[in-house]
Amino acid sequence: MNVKKGLLVGATAFGLTLSGAGISSVSAADSKTNVHASSVSGIHSSLTNQEAAKTLNNIYDQAYIGQMPREVHGLTVHKSTKEDVHQKLGEPEEPATKDNPFDRYHGSMGNPSYAISYDKNDKVNEIRNFGTNVERQTNLGGITPAVLSEQIGSPDKILDVPDTNELDYVYKTDDYELHFVIGDNPIIKGHKQTVNHVNLKAAK
Repeated sequence: MNVKKGLLVGATAFGLTLSGAGISSVSAADSKTNVHASSVSGIHSSLTNQEAAKTLNNIYDQAYIGQMPREVHGLTVHKSTKEDVHQKLGEPEEPATKDNPFDRYHGSMGNPSYAISYDKNDKVNEIRNFGTNVERQTNLGGITPAVLSEQIGSPDKILDVPDTNELDYVYKTDDYELHFVIGDNPIIKGHKQTVNHVNLKAAK
């Protein structure tokens, strides 16, 4: 069990602010970490968005076995093959190209979109979950930095995403790691600093 999980829920219950909770300690521990003031903007409690919190915890729990929930459940990073993916999801709507190494699967009717890359042996290298467009606030679009802190604790590090003005909140889960890429939400008007997509890959 990861001791980080749920450490800050009690603080929320007693009305303590979560602004920047755990962020400064990450910055101090990792000289490469670059934490921006915008990373704690748009904060709201997961207690008001239980569906988003449930989505987050499902993603976090399954990352310990190298998998993601829902449509891609059963596909494992560095174990499942491209053939396994095609048997489960079919051929990608947008196949990988020289400039973009990810096969893209479009979501529909409330189902998330995914992108999957492969290593030289055609085994899954990374799974990306882009969430849904319909009712997005109930899944990735409802996850803010505060919700991450409440539900799974402080990230192991926070990185800049080049060229996009996004931040990458990295959580290690044994042999794997989750990357919650956070920025202004292009779909939900007025919602800033929420998860735009989450990536699962082997830990470095």
